[in-house]
Amino acid sequence: MSINFVPQIRVFLASPGDVNEERAIALQVLKMLEYDPLFRQDGAGGVSLYPVAWDAPGGGTPMRVTITPQTAIRKGLPTPSECDIVIVLFWGRMGTPLAHDEYQKEDGSAYLSGTEWEYWDAVNAERKNNKPITLLYRRTEEPVYERSDREATKQHHKVLDFFKQFRSSDGSLSGGVNEYSNPEDFRLELLTHLRSILNDLLKDEHIYVPELFVPVPSLWTGSPFPGLRPFTEEDAPIFFGRGLEVTQLVKVIEANRFVAVVAASGSGKSSLVAAGLIPRLKANAIVNERVGSADWRFAKLTPSEYENPIEGLFHALNKAFPEHKVSPMMIVNEKKSFVESVSENPQSLVEICDALITEADAPAWTEILLFIDQFEELFTLVSTTDRETLLAVLNTVSLSTRLRCIITMRSDFYADCLEFPMLAELLKKGTYPLTMPTAGALIEMIEMPASRAGLTWDDGLPGKIQSDTGTSAGALALMAYALDELYLNISNDQHLTFVAYEALGGVEGAIGKRAESTYDNLILDDKEAILQQVFRELIAVDERGTATRQRTNLSKFNIAQQQLITAFVTARLLVTHEAMVEVAHEAIFRSWERLVEWIESAQEDLILLRQLRTATAEWMRQKQSDAFLWTHERLESVYTMLRRLHPDLSETEKEFIKPEQERLYSLLNDQIDHRQRRQISFRLDSIGDTRNGVGIRDGLPNIEWLEVPGSNKLVYDFKDHNKKVYAQKIVPNFYIAKFPVTFCQFQLFVDTDYKNPAWWSDSPDTLLALDINQHIAGDFYPRDNVSWYHCVAYTRWLDNQLRQHKLLPNMNLEVRLPTEWEWQWVAMNGSNEDEYPWGFWDAQFANTLEAGLSMSIGVGMYPSNASKYGALDLSGNVREWCLFKCDDRKLSIRELIDEGEGALRGGSYASDKRAASSMQPAHIQLDRVDYANGFRVVLSQSIDFLSMS
Repeated sequence: MSINFVPQIRVFLASPGDVNEERAIALQVLKMLEYDPLFRQDGAGGVSLYPVAWDAPGGGTPMRVTITPQTAIRKGLPTPSECDIVIVLFWGRMGTPLAHDEYQKEDGSAYLSGTEWEYWDAVNAERKNNKPITLLYRRTEEPVYERSDREATKQHHKVLDFFKQFRSSDGSLSGGVNEYSNPEDFRLELLTHLRSILNDLLKDEHIYVPELFVPVPSLWTGSPFPGLRPFTEEDAPIFFGRGLEVTQLVKVIEANRFVAVVAASGSGKSSLVAAGLIPRLKANAIVNERVGSADWRFAKLTPSEYENPIEGLFHALNKAFPEHKVSPMMIVNEKKSFVESVSENPQSLVEICDALITEADAPAWTEILLFIDQFEELFTLVSTTDRETLLAVLNTVSLSTRLRCIITMRSDFYADCLEFPMLAELLKKGTYPLTMPTAGALIEMIEMPASRAGLTWDDGLPGKIQSDTGTSAGALALMAYALDELYLNISNDQHLTFVAYEALGGVEGAIGKRAESTYDNLILDDKEAILQQVFRELIAVDERGTATRQRTNLSKFNIAQQQLITAFVTARLLVTHEAMVEVAHEAIFRSWERLVEWIESAQEDLILLRQLRTATAEWMRQKQSDAFLWTHERLESVYTMLRRLHPDLSETEKEFIKPEQERLYSLLNDQIDHRQRRQISFRLDSIGDTRNGVGIRDGLPNIEWLEVPGSNKLVYDFKDHNKKVYAQKIVPNFYIAKFPVTFCQFQLFVDTDYKNPAWWSDSPDTLLALDINQHIAGDFYPRDNVSWYHCVAYTRWLDNQLRQHKLLPNMNLEVRLPTEWEWQWVAMNGSNEDEYPWGFWDAQFANTLEAGLSMSIGVGMYPSNASKYGALDLSGNVREWCLFKCDDRKLSIRELIDEGEGALRGGSYASDKRAASSMQPAHIQLDRVDYANGFRVVLSQSIDFLSMS
């Protein structure tokens, strides 16, 4: 017979309904043995095992109304006596009784159940014909049921009575009963037993009947090793080595409505749930009078997959309930309604899920299992508000009767959970710590998938790979990738070799070697920078320096970056799904030296970038509340990070990191009061006022010059507050500073060239010793407590400095104090109508006595008090020295000094609105200093007698 055909052996599964988990395991074992190298012929499978079971794929039997279920099964399937092997399983139930008139023992007594009938049908046939081979298994673990449940108690006692026949008077077993303690022990026993039995059967020439030959079982196509991606439910046939853990997890999920699978990164948490637990549950591993897990629905999500976790829950439930048809026209509204309902009232999730179950016409015992993968994203990529919402949902789930939840989480985030009392309490009851597989389990993970795909090995290679894998955290992911890479280097005869394994760099080097090779083969300009640009979007680093993956939309990357992504996707180091990209596994963060070094060097920046994005999302959820914005002190480090990391920020993120100064400036509107302006002034002085014209730039006072058109050679009548003309002048074009001279601008003069005699010609000798302490020493407050002489000296120095550096808008003009008529021209907007720079009096527009602050504040805190030329603070805050009084006399410097009186304009915080008028002069001694006196500068025509010469 050609090796394209192999003998078929029929294996009957008999059991009551409380060992469904073992039935699923038995079906898996039968499938495994079809590909066992022990029975392989010339590289192909050597046997076909046909499971005869009502729950086997394709083995369903229609239940007819007119006959008993057992008779229906007999009519639809071969009987045990017609099979080659019969496996009988018992635990705490005997099973459903049979109709006595149809099924009786030879002595006329009734069978305890259909399973007992199947057992005796097999045993009697084996005693008579040496066929089938009958294997009886009994689970010794105490069955779980309430003692008050009479039916369950009755069933258990039937089982006990059944097995009495196998006990001698001294208690020893007198028959062939194979006892096991849990489903995983059963798997190991059954695998061993069937290997031995099949080995003998295949030596029997009577098995090789041409009519019983069937095509060779199909092999697994493609790689049987998923590499860095987690196993999925579809990968269950190649998921091995975690049988005990799956069995234990079934018990934990049966006893708890919230379960956390906790382990180090790369330990196979996601795979355990997706490819181990869920298929086992779908095989009805949990079944009793109230629960049947075969009818459960499974909803998988990750916290950051969508805009928020509740939106992810919405999509997960839609996939779990395909019966719920959402119109494409309404899905946005339905999603919004779901998110709002569950966020505001988590209990509504229970009602929604009840409705989904009812709509699907599912059995009454149907439950929904939420599978939240990568739960650590809750602490790295999810906002505080969304985190609290999801935790409230989990609490609701834990208290429900139709919902359960299982999460997978990296163990290094366990401490984060303990900060939330409710979550900590759930973890106390339902944590399942997943450890590294044993050496034997690793061998199974290596060899079994390969057998399923028909692969062969160099002798000793699986053991070498197992040894190289070791037991360190994350080693499982490295092994998985190395195996997948090894498969890609397979020879035509489907043989895995030592040579190929060593060329990969072994378990430790496979990921790093492939990553570096992929990187080296890229032809891109400045590819180091491109690599960093890509991975800064694919990695999140928490405050402990722990790197986790994050998914990002592909549209965020430019053409060069997408070229790199494509290459790494081809190398299976990155994965894409629905326009999103992420690393295939976090193992790459630890195994690729180039990336390790960059993450280490950029760690603090990456931490800050993650914090920034999380905070931005929280700010948006709080409807852009200012309370959630970061302060200048925190933003300073952000700006430094941006200069180093150059991340691609969204428009929202750019808005979030707008400098605090800009936010404060935007608050200076007419709706805030004087005290709020003072607080803004304090804050700006604390963090640094960045407005043009108030500080120092490139080592010189930064003056913002405003161009002021003159009177166009016309003589202008200057009037006082009584509307009386007190001077007639032709006002030339000139420039005026937007702000009064600030403390820091004057202090630069004090700190550098203050005592230079050139600036103090004709000034009193005692002036330099004059106390000129600032009232409030804020850098961006108007310089106060200065005499007319200090102002003149400063203007001489400033003119010299700006002229040397060619920073004057008109080099033919001179920096000096404004004349009284120049000041009034600006303050009255070139007219005689505006009593104040802004027009008519408004107490909200100036820091005068009416404001009640009793102190000066930073310059420019009243933007609405600007004159039409843009000059601020002409009225209020501090009075401003003018060059000399507005009259028609031409005085020499000596005559001016001898006269000893100068002009101040604009009023101050200590004077009322009358003094703040644009037409109200004040005359005091030139050497007078006062906390209410300051000055500003103009750039205007030179007045010879005040020049340096």
